[in-house]
Amino acid sequence: MTNILTGNMIDPVTQISDVALLRWYERCQSDLVEVQEKVGRLQQEILRRMEERGASAIPDEEYVCELVTKTNYDQTQLRPFLEILTGRELEDVFVPAHEETIQIASKWKVQQLIALAKKHGTEALQIIEQAKIPGVRTLKFAKRERTTLRDAAKP
Repeated sequence: MTNILTGNMIDPVTQISDVALLRWYERCQSDLVEVQEKVGRLQQEILRRMEERGASAIPDEEYVCELVTKTNYDQTQLRPFLEILTGRELEDVFVPAHEETIQIASKWKVQQLIALAKKHGTEALQIIEQAKIPGVRTLKFAKRERTTLRDAAKP
């Protein structure tokens, strides 16, 4: 909405009564819940179709829709690396338990550890595999940028 005299935008929310504001707020909250439920159902159907096809994406020229899985690792199952790795290697990939202002548990820098495990071979790689904890599957979804010459020429 625009003020005819000044040409400035007027926020309609600031122009309504308290009762109307509260009613609108309630309706928007209700609409939001409904939309979130629909998005959840659509996401589950997308995941179901990918799983059914054994795919990690749904190819499309307009959208990017890919399955993203974050893998976690059971830190206790990585303990054999304390015996396998050299002291120098451990310094790069292992943070021992220590105290700061709170107790900090020991933990492994898994991405660096995986690189070392590859150097150490099969036994080390098996430990990594055993430590994997299936992660939450999420979707990466975005509208693609126009990249064709024909599209680029459009205003």
